[in-house]
Amino acid sequence: MLSASELASIQSTVASALDISIPQYRSAKMLDTYGHTTNTRVLIGNIKCNIIKPSASKLQLFAEIIGSQQAIMLRMMQTEDVQEGDEFLYNDLYWVANNIQDAESYTVTKEVLLTVNV
Repeated sequence: MLSASELASIQSTVASALDISIPQYRSAKMLDTYGHTTNTRVLIGNIKCNIIKPSASKLQLFAEIIGSQQAIMLRMMQTEDVQEGDEFLYNDLYWVANNIQDAESYTVTKEVLLTVNV
């Protein structure tokens, strides 16, 4: 079992390796001028992460979700608030979070599968 200081050291090391910060948006329901409910992107902050290509096994596992879309993975700290459906602006495209893979024991990060929002 790791002590609190060992875990803090690991978290600090991993956090320093996250090399990009991208904006994160969440959908909010609002009424338009005619009283219709619409979804609007609301910026909730920037998230520090690594952008990685999904492995072949992950692509195969999530083939039904990905289909013929582009896909990437974000690796971020466990403490980040990310929900399925959140959107991230990267390379001038909005990417939507489809699957969040949470931590296993002794893991301080989580990974999120993103596909291009079309």
